Amino acid sequence: MSKAIRYPIGVQSFSKIIESGSLYVDKTAFVYDLATRYDYVFLSRPRRFGKSLLMSTLASYFKGERELFKGLDIEKLEKDWKCYPVLRFDLSPANYTEPARLFDCIEGSFRSIEAEYGLTAIGDSLSARLMSLIQQANRKFGEKTVILIDEYDKPILDCLHDDDLHERMKAELRSFYSAIKASDEYVKFAMLTGITRFGKVSVFSGLNNLKDISLLPRFNAICGISETEFHDNFKESIDEFAEEHCIPEEEAWNSFKTMYDGYRFASRGEGIYNPFSVINAFDDNELNNYWYSTGSPSYLIKFIETNTYPLDRLDGEKRSKDQLSDITDVSNDFIPFLFQSGYLTIKDYDPHTLEYTLGFPNQEVRNAFWNSLADHFLKGTNGVSAFNVKKCIKEVNEGRPEEFMRSMKSLFADTNSEPEKNKEIHFQNMMAIACKMLGLMVRTEVHSSAGRCDMQILTKSYVYIFEFKIDGTSEEAIDQILEKGYAEPFLGDNRTIFIIGANFSTKTRTLDDWIIKCRLPNGSFA
Repeated sequence: MSKAIRYPIGVQSFSKIIESGSLYVDKTAFVYDLATRYDYVFLSRPRRFGKSLLMSTLASYFKGERELFKGLDIEKLEKDWKCYPVLRFDLSPANYTEPARLFDCIEGSFRSIEAEYGLTAIGDSLSARLMSLIQQANRKFGEKTVILIDEYDKPILDCLHDDDLHERMKAELRSFYSAIKASDEYVKFAMLTGITRFGKVSVFSGLNNLKDISLLPRFNAICGISETEFHDNFKESIDEFAEEHCIPEEEAWNSFKTMYDGYRFASRGEGIYNPFSVINAFDDNELNNYWYSTGSPSYLIKFIETNTYPLDRLDGEKRSKDQLSDITDVSNDFIPFLFQSGYLTIKDYDPHTLEYTLGFPNQEVRNAFWNSLADHFLKGTNGVSAFNVKKCIKEVNEGRPEEFMRSMKSLFADTNSEPEKNKEIHFQNMMAIACKMLGLMVRTEVHSSAGRCDMQILTKSYVYIFEFKIDGTSEEAIDQILEKGYAEPFLGDNRTIFIIGANFSTKTRTLDDWIIKCRLPNGSFA
């Protein structure tokens, strides 16, 4: 099998990709559009989605490195190729556990810029130092300055659950970014990228003239790989993958689409593939969970531990553009955060209600999301998983609810997880996580005219209907199922129906007892 294709694994430098002859999906038309259309730009995209490569491409363009763009789209668009001083900052490398880390990171960028352009360090604060560099560069080169700040929000995300440090970081960054606006007459172009967008009253209040292009349809494919780009750039890669796995070419295309496609960042536009996962999968000739394995979802775990949200409702949540664009109030609504971080994406848009419908983008994210939660919430007291997946799958699919409930009791009894403030949601989420690990169709908080059923599990041959009580009785739970008629939507169903009333004990932190009834031929339950 040929290995002529060189994939830019771990490479975020535009010049290095071009000079090494690595595969490059041409985004230079977007670069030209940005540079000629706007002065101040903000872009939010998930991690490992090509933001740093985009910034590197912009840097090469504004530095006038014309030879790197031969044969690319921008060569037909740009005729002038002027050279501007470029001040580039990357805030991603540091772990911001204290304010000094922020100063050290930006100070390191200052020193590199000063050495590259022969500028002098002037100013005591970060903002004063930045203003001085912008003005010095303008005077020395006779051209306005370009400012590129990559992963602007890394210092904020690192301390999201430390309120005091979080506010101090925001204040320092607010002052730093305000220096850009204060230097407007010397600035040619400025762009900030990050995962998240905090509101105008937060970090961006000092730089409120940014054009946020994150949800604009024309820039839907500015990062990532569109459906068209995937087919135009990876035909040879697909051929090699299909040959290696002895599968038809069409099956190879569909496998990549199912696993890595499905992102959308606007009300309309093509589906977007995760670029990091795609190039790693082709390089390895294997379909694995590449994107999710590159970073610990610790902040995601903390949100779930502190929010009373039924997790199975993630697919299908609706939010407005304003809600999706601002995570300032993340403690009350973490759905926009999940969208901006890449765990959810846009599935549909209603022009009448102006609402976006969200969902998991693809199989990679869906599987890895539930796996990561299971690794945290379903880990036993000895640090080993307390969950026997294969055993539970057989119990559910073979219609053995008593054995399944005993497995669940053993699972809860052996985990370290502490209940949330809303204990019912906590145990319900634990059940949902466990069932998602089984690959089962699980629905929680199912609404009907008579009330709201806690959970349902649907298989080819069986329907399981659950009601949970906290420090109550299983009798109360089973009576509620019968009185509210939670099983009525399935009475015309040929599948076997089990109703299960269960009680969780906050003292033992597990299932205390349960009652199981099965639908009889006459329609009653016993």
